[in-house]
Amino acid sequence: MTKPIFDIGQICELDKWETFINGQPFDTFKRLRKEAPIYWHEESLEFEPGFWALTKHEDIIKVSKDPLTFSSAVGGHLMTMGDPEVVDPAAVAAIIGNMIGMDPPDHQIYRKMVAPSFTPKAIRSLEDDMRLKVRELLDNVSDKGEFNFVTEISEQLPLWVLCEMMGIEDSQRPRIRDLVNNLTDASINADPDKSMQVWFNYMELFKMGRDMIEERRKNPTDDLMSVVANTKVEGGELPPELLDGFFLLMVIAGNETTRNTITGGLMALTENPEERDKLIKDPSLIANATDEMLRWVTSVIYFRRTATKDTQIRGQDIKKGDKVVMWYGSANRDEDVFEDGHLFQVDRPNAKKHLAFGAGEHLCLGNRLGHMQIRILFEELLQRYPNMHSTSDPVRVPSNFLAGISELKVTI
Repeated sequence: MTKPIFDIGQICELDKWETFINGQPFDTFKRLRKEAPIYWHEESLEFEPGFWALTKHEDIIKVSKDPLTFSSAVGGHLMTMGDPEVVDPAAVAAIIGNMIGMDPPDHQIYRKMVAPSFTPKAIRSLEDDMRLKVRELLDNVSDKGEFNFVTEISEQLPLWVLCEMMGIEDSQRPRIRDLVNNLTDASINADPDKSMQVWFNYMELFKMGRDMIEERRKNPTDDLMSVVANTKVEGGELPPELLDGFFLLMVIAGNETTRNTITGGLMALTENPEERDKLIKDPSLIANATDEMLRWVTSVIYFRRTATKDTQIRGQDIKKGDKVVMWYGSANRDEDVFEDGHLFQVDRPNAKKHLAFGAGEHLCLGNRLGHMQIRILFEELLQRYPNMHSTSDPVRVPSNFLAGISELKVTI
């Protein structure tokens, strides 16, 4: 590898979840944006060579919109798939083999398959039931003193929406929640004594999905799983690894990201009471505040691409096969795009420019659905409990991939 033109030495360990235990390292990101916007990061794993870290909003958009040069399919979207001598090949195939891990034209084929469930009209049809569910959740905490906002509210809404769309039975929903929580906890993945349990969790989740697919093929319904089960591509059924990957994608992407933005949004309102007052006085600002929460929290911390040919970014030579990691939390604080990006402002005029949903080919298919859940939750919450606020520091999920929170004590 040629010497990086932005050579400032090794200043951080972005490949370790411990770096993110107290939240995203925004001070490190700020320095990288200023001194090394395309930064070579040595990895601590002996079987991984390192990666290029992208921290500027502009660069991340360019890479996201050039799938021919920067592939999602080559190597997958994660920084590493783990030690090849330990990981389960079936789980790897499912993780890589879903829409997030595809390039054109395959990506468009499979995205088109489920896109009708995520049109503006389809999303709007869910609003009334979603609002009723939020009111039910708020009713359930009306007589509580201090409680965990995550388990009582923020994890409940997206899990309910997801399971309703996919047709997942009530009896299975608690187990799906537990499996997803385990799979997003990087400290478990890093513990050799528990690493095998992670793969057992994957297998259990895949079995749930396969059982549902088999049932929907025998008895089709009008839910999303039935659409996937009975879709034909080039005259044949979808291969098992793609079905596994779809189920995994939906239960994680459709659940974790929204719940963590809701939790982080309440934290932001607690820490910035003057911004909360703006929303109480003018509820029409809540839609824009939703985008500001998405920017502020940036639930998905990074995605990876792999260079398919020799190329350049900011004059830096990138070799074919090099990993390029896009740090969305940094892009969403980029001074060139967001003035005073370190501040939470519910009336920020360009909050919609956030990259919390990604960009380009892989712009999150459920972005409207996630946005609507967050908006409705805070419309109802601020009307019902305008003084609800956090009373403790968050307990964060150990991960450098998802900005997850497992516990946030609050009071109404």
